[in-house]
Amino acid sequence: MGPLPALIIVMGASGCGKSTVGLAIAKELGVPFVDGDDLHPADNVAKMSAGHPLNDEDRIPWLHRIRETAILLTSDAGLAALDRPSHPPSPSEVHSAALSHELASALQHVHPDALASRMDKRTKAGTKREREACVVACSALTREYRKLLRGEEARFHLPDGREVVSDSHLEPHIETFFVYLHGTRTLLLKRMEARAGHFMKASMLDSQLATLEPPHETDEVNVAVVKLGQGDDEGEERGKEAVCRDAVERARQLVG
Repeated sequence: MGPLPALIIVMGASGCGKSTVGLAIAKELGVPFVDGDDLHPADNVAKMSAGHPLNDEDRIPWLHRIRETAILLTSDAGLAALDRPSHPPSPSEVHSAALSHELASALQHVHPDALASRMDKRTKAGTKREREACVVACSALTREYRKLLRGEEARFHLPDGREVVSDSHLEPHIETFFVYLHGTRTLLLKRMEARAGHFMKASMLDSQLATLEPPHETDEVNVAVVKLGQGDDEGEERGKEAVCRDAVERARQLVG
């Protein structure tokens, strides 16, 4: 029996470049990439569209869906569909109508550039990856969020005093890894302000940084930290190519 499929979460605060780096990792490894923001349930989308912030209770089904999407895309049926993306999976490749519907939904969120790179690498190499994987961009700011993404039980204390417990979801199993893009407040704010057409108040970034519980390679399993800045105060950009190259190498070390 080979290694478990891998869910690679590229994480960090707003402005860290999760989607850019996540796509770079996926293309280099020849695996699917999904932007986690695209997986919010309809209720969350409606709430955010109305200008209301999400709470931890809202995020639980979203984080479960990220894990479930990765499980679907690395399943036998998902891999068969990815290998011939112009055709939907046949009834024999899925085991139920519910799975067929969910798999079709998951496939719709795969980035086309990652899919093209997967097909190109498979054609040239002529072999499958020893360990299949899926890369997802997701902020994953707190330890409890990361527990959910690992399939573990997580506990949340809501502002109204309630405690919400999410049970473990370890079956079917997938192993979760995190590539944390670490940037200083100064660097992240500069990035946000430089985005064309993007409006990001410093208070919004500060809220994210206040929520962030940075993972450390020494106290959480399967974590790689990639620094965005350099210099004494890490305020100078390393550059997109250097960060992506570092992230790809760290992801390879984690999952092969």
